[in-house]
Amino acid sequence: MIGDEIRAARARVNLSREALAAKSGISAKTIQRLENGERPADVTQMQALCEVFGVEITDLLGRAIARTTEE
Repeated sequence: MIGDEIRAARARVNLSREALAAKSGISAKTIQRLENGERPADVTQMQALCEVFGVEITDLLGRAIARTTEE
């Protein structure tokens, strides 16, 4: 699930939801919903998150797809 990858990437860069919100322009509540799988991320949100994490969108999506197929 992409939410798991967002949470893991946030942990890798050692940011709280509030700090990620400030850097990405996405509210902390929305980040929480994305991480919990309560709503899908749109392309603009994914791009903003990837810029903060220093990764490509395909990196996050690829990990999420790999994790889903392993389960």
